[in-house]
Amino acid sequence: MATWICLLRAVNVGGRNKVPMAQLRDVLSFEGFADVRTYVQSGNVVVTSSLRSPSKVSDAVRTAIAREFNVDTPVVVRTPAELRAIVDWNPFRDVATVAPQRVHIVHLTDTPSAEAVDALLTTNWEPEQIAFRATELAICYSESMHTSKLQYAGVLKGLGVDGTARNWRTVQTLADICVRA
Repeated sequence: MATWICLLRAVNVGGRNKVPMAQLRDVLSFEGFADVRTYVQSGNVVVTSSLRSPSKVSDAVRTAIAREFNVDTPVVVRTPAELRAIVDWNPFRDVATVAPQRVHIVHLTDTPSAEAVDALLTTNWEPEQIAFRATELAICYSESMHTSKLQYAGVLKGLGVDGTARNWRTVQTLADICVRA
């Protein structure tokens, strides 16, 4: 059985797009996933499954969430090795060490076009910094995401792909959970 990290976009425990994590664990277990673990309340799930591709895992989790919670949300899936590679790649390691809340990784559902990536990287986002690698975008905020002109929705629209973001502490914790699994 393979281990998968499922990152749900825009889910909450209350209000709009409500997906309580305890219920989600039960639903995914019923659907045949094993060792279902969640981290914090924002849609971070680690599972094991006999499914052998990220797209099959993503489709199965998305379908279960839509059926059980009436929420249709993208599910970005990564392997433990992919998550570890992201941790190793971190272009903003110095900032992440002292202020992990300022470094965010946007996990994309697909590889954007080279033109879209070039347009994003050549835009002046100062004082923010960005870096791109395969299907991940790293953002280093000067203060906070909330006070920045560099917002996820605009980034995803410009790249022409969907995705979801996690702060550095969450990325590291998910990678650590996979090591202990």
